[in-house]
Amino acid sequence: MKLYQLLQVYEFDEIMPVINDMFPGTSKFRDQLKMAYEMLMTMRPVESKKTIQYKIMPGDMPSHSFVGAEDNQFDAPWDVLLGKDVSRSQGVDLSDVELAANVLVNLCLLGRSPKSFEKAHQDLMRG
Repeated sequence: MKLYQLLQVYEFDEIMPVINDMFPGTSKFRDQLKMAYEMLMTMRPVESKKTIQYKIMPGDMPSHSFVGAEDNQFDAPWDVLLGKDVSRSQGVDLSDVELAANVLVNLCLLGRSPKSFEKAHQDLMRG
């Protein structure tokens, strides 16, 4: 499924509680995340053959692992990211809404956002 199709399935108010569950304390950035979501919904996706693939990744300790995508898969302008396929490797048990939530956060933090999102991006990075 293309990233833009995944995000279009949900309203922002459906995604935000999942973001806050996945990243506790994120609710203080609701305005910035909502701004990003609304901007994304107005953008025209650029078709891409590239994929954002969620997989089980090693954690800081040998016995720890987490589900995520490589940061470099988000190193592109937002309109290009919207045109990428989003997939899950075997063993990844994220629901579609959890995937949408994680993609939105990573897109805001790692993607190349439009200039009009710059202040909001700075707010997010200050944490």
